[in-house]
Amino acid sequence: MTATRFDEFEPILRESGSSAVRHPDTLLAKEPPYEIFYIPFEHVNRRARLVIVGITPGMNQLEMAYAETQRLLNLGKSTADVLEAVKALAAFGGEAMRPNLLRMLRHFNFAKLLGVRDEADLWDGSSALLHSTSVVPHAAFKKGKMFSGSFDEILKVGALRQRFETDFVATLSEMTDDARYIALGKTPYNALKHCVGLGVIKEDQLLGALAHPSRSGGSQVAVYLGEKTLDDLDPADPVRGRVEWLTGAYAAMRSATARLNGVDAIAALPTLVRASKAASSSPSAKPPTGKIPGTMPVAISASSATGPGRLIGEIAITAGNLKNDHFYLRPLIDQFPADVIGGSNKMAEAPSTVLIDWGGPEPARTDIDGSKKFFRARGWIRAFYKLNRAEPGDRVVIHETAPYRYRVSLKT
Repeated sequence: MTATRFDEFEPILRESGSSAVRHPDTLLAKEPPYEIFYIPFEHVNRRARLVIVGITPGMNQLEMAYAETQRLLNLGKSTADVLEAVKALAAFGGEAMRPNLLRMLRHFNFAKLLGVRDEADLWDGSSALLHSTSVVPHAAFKKGKMFSGSFDEILKVGALRQRFETDFVATLSEMTDDARYIALGKTPYNALKHCVGLGVIKEDQLLGALAHPSRSGGSQVAVYLGEKTLDDLDPADPVRGRVEWLTGAYAAMRSATARLNGVDAIAALPTLVRASKAASSSPSAKPPTGKIPGTMPVAISASSATGPGRLIGEIAITAGNLKNDHFYLRPLIDQFPADVIGGSNKMAEAPSTVLIDWGGPEPARTDIDGSKKFFRARGWIRAFYKLNRAEPGDRVVIHETAPYRYRVSLKT
């Protein structure tokens, strides 16, 4: 069991609360231009089934943690109770981070994977299932700003590396062998790969990476979820340089979560290299590999997302549908997950989306306009009608091929 430093910092946290943020008396280590400040995030939830790993706590988490620590100490709570409660409240907390984190967890349906009602319960009634931590678990700053560098930088800077090895790596040996790990961005992912290499965790425990959920990260969550492409980004947007990694990370996470759900991995992937017809027909052909740039490969099955699936239903096409590039889902709306059904305009998009295989070169990603009862993204429907030379009276047939993935075809 790893030791805590709480007793050293308890007096100033009790006296000053959030006013002690980045106070010299809370400084844990200094190696200019780097500073590391104590944060009472030392509780280790050893029986957790999901471990979410960030880079390092930021200002928002420091303020929340210090204020809550002061409140609980003044109520007479024990050290163990304080550390557990503060971690549950402030880890990846606040409006700056948790909404986007929940958005991504819901997209992959982690509530189902963990057997809880909703992903938000991981910070409430089901907090025993979650362990939140960071590669540098205490709050690291560089030149006065929250550290956001690479894992290589962490290994090169003595103060950062010491906290990584002492406060992060050492705690992983306390976790159960069936815990699954998710990284929030590239640096935590590479840190977890390093831990796999050390033998601290097993390769199959590492599910992959989400985009970093901080709102200061701009459009990277939207790119990760496929809501924006490279063409949608401003020329000066720094996320443009991360698009390849983000889309690869999404593919790997979708594959990993599909396997946990017992679904053929390829059926759940939006865009990955697939075996060509020639390769798939060859007995000696090996399945291709999709790879997050700079990370471990993800094996891809040679089976196709266009194979059999559960029939959702059929919709007759009208002249109005053909003219306006849509078809109505009214009789089938209850067949789709509730979290993909949004409001009547783009500002009211659903928190999750579905993938539609329609016969084109790439699947379409969309939610459902719950007011009009049709798929919100409609450019692909225009192409689908043109590809199939659709006419009034033809019928659109919808199959579910995997969680949050559907195949649309035309019956004439």
